[in-house]
Amino acid sequence: MFKEVSDPLYGFIKLTPPEVKLIDTFPFQRLRHIKQLGLTYLVFPSAHHSRFEHALGVFFVSDLLASLLPEEEKEDRKLLRLAGLLHDLGHPPFSHTTEVLFPEDKDHEDMTRRIILETEIYDLLKKDFGLSHESVESLIRVTLGEPKDDRERFLTSFITGQFGSDRIDYLRRDAYFCGVSYGLFDYQRLISTLRVIEDGGKRLLAVDSSGLRALENFLIGRYFMYLQVYFHRVVRILNIHLIEFIREVLVEREFTDLETFLSMNDCTFISLLSSDKRLEKHARRLLGREHFKEVFRTQDKEVFSEAKRLVLEKFPEDLVRFDSVFKKPYDEEIAVLEGDKILPAEEVSPLIGSLRPIEVYRIYAEGSIREEVCSLLKG
Repeated sequence: MFKEVSDPLYGFIKLTPPEVKLIDTFPFQRLRHIKQLGLTYLVFPSAHHSRFEHALGVFFVSDLLASLLPEEEKEDRKLLRLAGLLHDLGHPPFSHTTEVLFPEDKDHEDMTRRIILETEIYDLLKKDFGLSHESVESLIRVTLGEPKDDRERFLTSFITGQFGSDRIDYLRRDAYFCGVSYGLFDYQRLISTLRVIEDGGKRLLAVDSSGLRALENFLIGRYFMYLQVYFHRVVRILNIHLIEFIREVLVEREFTDLETFLSMNDCTFISLLSSDKRLEKHARRLLGREHFKEVFRTQDKEVFSEAKRLVLEKFPEDLVRFDSVFKKPYDEEIAVLEGDKILPAEEVSPLIGSLRPIEVYRIYAEGSIREEVCSLLKG
């Protein structure tokens, strides 16, 4: 017996009764109130989708990818469904934006591990899914991309790999809700041309050469999503202002104490921002469109350093902000299967081979000095 959940990207997502129990837990329901893209909805008005929807989407795509495994590997298929469902439990309010507020040696993956092991989720995994403690630990490693052996390394590529379920869903979902078309690549064609192969005695996922256009579509879509959405100039400065605001009101214990962490979501901070008069400066910047404005942009790090020096010589540091972003078009080599040969994607596709890292440096200024800063940098 399945429960069906309606999704705008995939139609109906089918869940078993034990999976529904997992979703009904408080740690999972909390994800309803954490936006997938933080404050991006202030730039792209319909980007109100949450980590909850994304988790269901990753679950769905993980199940599709799991069908690449032989029927006899049913335990690994089950593990991949669970990994997709649980992979984002540890996200802080506003998702990746505020991850820098974790203690230096921690991140949302560490919190995901704690939530799985220290809440009712652990008991459900043992009782309703029949997992041993060792199996739960293996699930966590696969979920978080921290494999301990070749088997787990292969399985984790289905979730966090170059065309893993996490990336496939967030690109398509973010594009859909932002109202842009870049990330709406042909995921069905890409998945249908994925192959499980052996190379040097290790299993890995490769793209059959017949799916090369789908792979190019996927990588180009990701490239433009970073350029046009994730690294949008206003999105970036809102993120900077958001981190400044939360640093002012957050005690480090709140991001390390599990019970307190689970009680926090986006609404916690938006409510505080809207009601506390002492935070009016932050409210104006984040909710009143009085954020600092871009006055300079370059792809040259040396040019940026010189511009930054000139600005700081003349203007107070609290009236300007500096930002830099860097992203590779893909994080590791992608294997393409051409006949009986395994080749790097950049060798098979001139288009993929031509992609270069995104590198952008920006300077922002408070409204009262914007024109002065522009004049200084133009001169």
